[in-house]
Amino acid sequence: MRALAGAGASDLDDLVQLAAEQVFRSLPSFSGRSDLMTWIYAICYRVLLRNRRFYQRWRVRFELDDGSGLEISSDEVPASTSLELRERALRLHAALARLSDKYRTVVVLHDLEELPIKEIATIVRTGELTVRSRLRDGRKKLQKLLHEDAALAPSRGHHELTPT
Repeated sequence: MRALAGAGASDLDDLVQLAAEQVFRSLPSFSGRSDLMTWIYAICYRVLLRNRRFYQRWRVRFELDDGSGLEISSDEVPASTSLELRERALRLHAALARLSDKYRTVVVLHDLEELPIKEIATIVRTGELTVRSRLRDGRKKLQKLLHEDAALAPSRGHHELTPT
């Protein structure tokens, strides 16, 4: 749910609770026509959309706080590299949070959760070609946001998430 809602979602606990309730309530109707994880993702996605539509006026912007869930082991990586990796991850999550739900969901499910296009189409209840176009457009928008972020802070230098 964190991946679908965005790392800065202040209502993440409520969303997880609502989705869990819906899963348990709907479990008897699970017919096995799709993978269980695909079915659960679909429920989470619908709960998120329903919640976002209802609370659209109070949408929370991404915040950089210790609750972001971005942990990097300092035992394996030097401190400067660890800090750089954390900063890049925070910028990526901030850019993802700025994408609309329809693009963020497809990009996260495909590129981060590594789900196939067919399962994503089932989750978001749309055709595979629509998922492919949303993935293409979402990646372009994400690349643009990351490029703008790098341009706003030139002292950070180049990172591999933005084009050269």
